[in-house]
Amino acid sequence: MYLRESTVHDIKLSKEKLKNEWELAWNRPIPRKIGRAMLEKSLSYKIRQNSGVGLNARDLARLEQLIRDYRRNPNCFDQKMGSIQNGRKFVRKWQGIEHEVLVTEHGYVYQDLTYASLSKIASLITGTRWNGLVFFGLKKRKQS
Repeated sequence: MYLRESTVHDIKLSKEKLKNEWELAWNRPIPRKIGRAMLEKSLSYKIRQNSGVGLNARDLARLEQLIRDYRRNPNCFDQKMGSIQNGRKFVRKWQGIEHEVLVTEHGYVYQDLTYASLSKIASLITGTRWNGLVFFGLKKRKQS
């Protein structure tokens, strides 16, 4: 490996050079659909690991959870909520009032205004912070 951790973020490597460094560091082909930010983070981690510095307990636990998720469903990281189709309508009844949101190519339309996120709309409806995907039933709430 030719890079130090500080050079991964400090020097803007071409994507091709970054990919080559990643494959050298991890000794495997680069995963498909991996973005620049993840390439840099992963390469930085590998450089730290090779120098004897590993993950903290919280990050290690998160990594282990991601590995378990991947083993259950290797496509889990390919599934994005951003692929909600235009024209889809979400309806949620909240405190006796029915709320409708329409998905468009420009965002989410609620009461004739366009919003960038479902979370913003859910917060407007409830008056509190909500995950929009949870509020509209697209994602289950994590159990404590």
